[in-house]
Amino acid sequence: MSETARKRAAYANGERKRAEIVDAALAVFAAKGFRRFSLRQIAEELGTTHVSLRYHFGTKDALLEAVLEEREERDRPWREQVLREKGLFDGVPEVIRWNRTRRGVVHLDATLLAEGIAPDHPVHEFVRRREQRFHADLRELVELERDRGRLRAGLDPDVVTRQLVALIEGLQTQWLYDENVEVSAHLSAFMNYLRA
Repeated sequence: MSETARKRAAYANGERKRAEIVDAALAVFAAKGFRRFSLRQIAEELGTTHVSLRYHFGTKDALLEAVLEEREERDRPWREQVLREKGLFDGVPEVIRWNRTRRGVVHLDATLLAEGIAPDHPVHEFVRRREQRFHADLRELVELERDRGRLRAGLDPDVVTRQLVALIEGLQTQWLYDENVEVSAHLSAFMNYLRA
């Protein structure tokens, strides 16, 4: 094997290992949070070494950032397609139904939403930007429904958007405590209030 081929193989193996760590870290962070673990403890939870985590990510914060970015890269295209095709009233409940199959991801989001309030938390800015983007995406959908004449007359898009964000995040948190909470059904019922 040539030196170039050896380097390519080593790089591919390194990328594969990095992806495996990110996947495993998502599960650990979703189930157990982030703040209470050191990088060494995270390595133990992941079944790898502290040296390997340091090599691939450098710091605990960098690992968390990689996990969040990877998850967003995986989820966003599908979510955008569903919302583009089905619109606000049918698309948002479908996305939420899909979340029922991903308890760990919902748990991670709820945990980071709470932990990230602290300005010194490593995800504070990430969560703030994600919330702003979530609000902007939903507002765009609300305005689109209004412009198409499908939103009940007299509703303020800003108020509706804030209500939707609060409803989605609140219901999903309730579902984490009690899986009998039908988040998409409650959300669909609220959507019926919004329809023209």
